[in-house]
Amino acid sequence: MSSDPVENPLIPALLALLRANPDGISEYSLMKQLEGHSAFCALAEDWQLRLFQKHFMIMNGLYRLQSRLWAEEQVRLEISPLCICMQAEKEMAPPPEEAGLPGAADPLRAYYLDWQQLEQTTLADVKRLLSGFAVQMADPDARLEALKTLQLEPGASPQQIRHRYRQLVAQLHPDRGGDSAAFVRVRRAYELLGSGQ
Repeated sequence: MSSDPVENPLIPALLALLRANPDGISEYSLMKQLEGHSAFCALAEDWQLRLFQKHFMIMNGLYRLQSRLWAEEQVRLEISPLCICMQAEKEMAPPPEEAGLPGAADPLRAYYLDWQQLEQTTLADVKRLLSGFAVQMADPDARLEALKTLQLEPGASPQQIRHRYRQLVAQLHPDRGGDSAAFVRVRRAYELLGSGQ
């Protein structure tokens, strides 16, 4: 991640929308409500790349807010595509140093905090991602294979899938000496399972 991150112009609007929706809001709703934001004016003309860029900017802003809200207000920001919500800690005393940032272990966090991912992702990259997703969704055995990759049984809950994914990512991450190919297989399996939840 860059040591001098680009300021995300969506952050004030995202924070206002989160505060206006205390029971949570979906990423889709955030995107719809931010549609006219000036930050989206200079994005790609192609609708697929433009959609990726909007998604990335929103997620980047949410992960930045996650750190800020925890540090300044001891408020947890839970981030998932279907429900993004703030949860105040029951005790408003500053958290102990060892408590750390809630959600810091989220494997997507580092990706979305790296602004270069936004700048370097091309239309070809987005089309490749969408093509792979369509092939996986057309295969009726893909979900079972993804569960097998995560070493889970059919019927595993979203929480079990997420928990197992985090365990495997911690073991297999290439930065920690893990197996790169296995790491990619686990990530793809999780992406497939996450899309069907």
